[in-house]
Amino acid sequence: MKVLVIIPITGLTKSDIEERLVFLRSVARPGTQVDCIQVKEGPPAIESRVDHTLAAAEVLKYVKKAEEDGYDAIISWCGGDPGVEAARTMVDIPVIGPGESMRLLASIMGKKICGVGPGVPVLEARKDLKKTTESLEKSIKKRADEGYDSFYLSCLALTGLGKVLREKTGLPVVDGAEASLKIAEVLAELKLKPSRIAYPKYPPPHRR
Repeated sequence: MKVLVIIPITGLTKSDIEERLVFLRSVARPGTQVDCIQVKEGPPAIESRVDHTLAAAEVLKYVKKAEEDGYDAIISWCGGDPGVEAARTMVDIPVIGPGESMRLLASIMGKKICGVGPGVPVLEARKDLKKTTESLEKSIKKRADEGYDSFYLSCLALTGLGKVLREKTGLPVVDGAEASLKIAEVLAELKLKPSRIAYPKYPPPHRR
């Protein structure tokens, strides 16, 4: 099985991306090949609707070739799922949004779900992981006191912190990297593809 991760921002360095790939490959099933490609243009990070729209347009440039190159699933690497719904109209393989994947898994594990974020700009979230983790732990405990019972990490800059926070809080905390990869593996294994009722094939008939 081959899964392609599309990085929809330009602000990550090669070492940043390699760090994420190492983590993904560590949680992948034996036999799952995880590759990555970064967009050449677009926002340095996604922190606004404008950023999201620009990033989505860049993601769409890569999905068709990914299918042609034999990938079994695609992940758009952002908690906001840029380009995911549009991409599903372009290919017959699963296109996965980490945000959607996290919310799905969190909703299975609890009755009232809540997303928690880094509280700092995206590209600063990993500069002090200890501080970021402590902040997230406090946020989760506060939200739990308010009645929330299942959580997800709303930004992919928090990759790898799900397990740590599950251990610290004793609560379900879904990590977008884990969730999106596992959903991708399951959908690819089951050979499920986007519904052409929900996602009519692009381009429209009159433009083919």
